[in-house]
Order: sequence, then C-alpha cells, then structure tokens
Amino acid sequence: MSDNFFIAFLKSSLCIRLVLSILIIFDGFSIIKPVLGAYTDYLDWRANGFTEWLKSLGFMKLLDIPRFLVGISLIFLSFFMLNGARIAWVFSLLLLAIITFVDLRVAPENLHQGYFSLGLCIALSLFWKRYHHHSLTSAGFVAMTCIIALLLYSIFGTLYIGNEFAPVVKDASTAFYFALVCMTTVGFGDIVPVSTDARVFTITVVILGITIFTTSVVYVVGVLAKGTKDIVRKRFSYMKNHYVVIGSSPIAVSVYQNLKSRELPVAVLCTESHRVHYPESNNIVTGDPTSTELLAEANVKHAKYVFIMTESDTLNTFAFLGVKELAGKEVKIIVLVNDDNNMDKIRLLQPDMLFSLSSLGGEVLMKVLCGDPISSESISELLLTNVENN
Repeated sequence: MSDNFFIAFLKSSLCIRLVLSILIIFDGFSIIKPVLGAYTDYLDWRANGFTEWLKSLGFMKLLDIPRFLVGISLIFLSFFMLNGARIAWVFSLLLLAIITFVDLRVAPENLHQGYFSLGLCIALSLFWKRYHHHSLTSAGFVAMTCIIALLLYSIFGTLYIGNEFAPVVKDASTAFYFALVCMTTVGFGDIVPVSTDARVFTITVVILGITIFTTSVVYVVGVLAKGTKDIVRKRFSYMKNHYVVIGSSPIAVSVYQNLKSRELPVAVLCTESHRVHYPESNNIVTGDPTSTELLAEANVKHAKYVFIMTESDTLNTFAFLGVKELAGKEVKIIVLVNDDNNMDKIRLLQPDMLFSLSSLGGEVLMKVLCGDPISSESISELLLTNVENN
C-alpha cells in the first residue's frame, strides 16, 4: 500500500510543484552566488558616504543589481508556487524569461545558467495547469513584494550611476523620487539621464514598472471579481422563496427595480455583456442564462417566481426548459414573448404565465379609444395568460 501511495504522490500536482520549486530555488541560488562572490572590500558608509559604500560592494555593480534581485525573487516566489499560486507562477515565468534573455544574449559568460533558466521556463509553461490556486492574500503579498523589489532595484541603480544624471543624484531621497517617477511612467523631466548606461537603466525601470504594476493590478482585480462572484453564488444557495429574473431586456430591468423597491429577495442572471443594464448590486451573476449549472446556483428549485425575460424567444425557450428541469412544483415560471407569432409555440411548453407587451399595449390602447373601463382586474387579465385555461 505504501508503494501505491508513493506512486500516487509522484504523479500528483504537489510532487510536480515541489520539484519545480526546488529547481527554481537552485536556479535562484545559482544566480546570486557569483554576485555574492564578487564582494569587495567593505567601506564604512558613515565615513565615506552612502554612495561610495554602495559602489564598494561588488555585488551592487550596475548589471549585478537586477540579477541579485531576480535571484532573491525567484527563491521567494518558489514557496508560493509550492501551494499552486497562479500569480507566483506568472511572475516566476516572467523573471525566468528575463534572466534567460540576459544570459543568452547579453552576458554570454552565464550561458549555462541561461539554458537552465530556459528549461525551467519550458517546464513551467508545460505544467501551467498545476498552478490554479487564486488567493487575494497571496496575490497581494506577491505583488507588493515584486513592487518593493523593483523599487529597491531602481533606488540602488540610481544611486550607483547618480553621476550620470542631470542634476547629479547624490542622496537616497532623490533616488527614491526618481524611481517612483520612472516606475509610474510620469516623467516630470526634472531629472534626466545623460549617458547611455543611465538611459538603458531608466528604460529597464520603466518597462519593469509597467509590467509589474499592470500584472499586479489586473491579477488582484481579477481575484477580487472572482471572489465576489463566488460570494454571490454562495449567497444564492441559501435563498428561499425568492424571485429570479433571467435576462436584461428593459422589462426585465424594470421588474428587478420594482422587486428591489419592495425589498423582496431577488437574483438576476444575465450575460456579461449585458451586465451594464443593471445598477450596481451584489445579487447579479453573469453567464449563460440557459446553463443549468448557473440556474442551479441561483437556486431556482426553491424560488417563488422565475421571470424569463431575455430579448430572444429562442433563449427564453431554452431557459424555460432549464428552469423546468430544476424547479419544484411550487415555483411559478413567467415567460416574456417578444414576437406574438411565437405565442402559441411557447404556450405548448405550458409555462405558468405568458405575457406579451405588444399585445398588452394594443389592448390597452383600444380600451382607451373605445371608452371601455380599465381596472386592475382587466389589466391583470390582459397582462397574464394562464396556460391552463388555454
């Protein structure tokens, strides 16, 4: 039995992530080892100044700053990748791609390191499905760490080549200001790189700033949106005797607003593209309104009324069939007919109620023109067609 457990573990996602994390840690140490090995004589920063102290550190040479931070970041991200965090996978793949390009194209002395990083890039790409975990905590933590690493790289790099800017950057506060301006791509122009090295360094800060900020913001917002949808769908599962509105037609939106004004429990199912038709609400889930899975999440089985009101009679028909399959006998299903020519066809499905706005409008207009009395009973009779009586 232990052999079967060992074989199952070798085939599991955890084992694959463990192996890849160990290889990434090894790659990270391989990147920072020669950088740390280049350490030179130490200078007392209090006696010689912070900038001179920084320049005395061999591992803080201009080209070594990003390599050192990339290596540290890969080691850090590997621990999150062990749990299957998708954002850690994204940033690791990005950093490995950067170090691969640098080692294979810019620094040929690190050719073997570049090929090893390239192999890890390929492996991560092949096993991308193993990193499916979305967590707002890990996303925010990883994103914040990458932003801090980029900020440190920008500050140290600016201080190291401070003499190649106009005006000269001599202190950490000015370097911090310039780093933020570059990372956010604001570009006030009060500090300008005047040498080729300074310009190249500034370009790397801008590109990395755009990449890291954009990736972090998009991912965190995506996790928030997904988490919100999961919360909404979980809330739906506890709803009883509620009203479900399917569709985003004008009458569907009007029904929703009237139900909300009466403080009645209501859930809405509509497509993502039509989400804008509804006001901001926590009771709206987007997706295919004909999907039985989505209908089940809206708990139509225990609903009081289900209003099927899309702008297509075909969609209304398929949605009705899905609701009919899931709903209990106590659930009343009301179907909107957009084209009166489809009235008899949809009536064959035997919904609890049918109504057509065009027929209602014509009948009301004729009553007004002919002077016939209009009461709430007559309006109800015109609006709703009881299928059992037809």
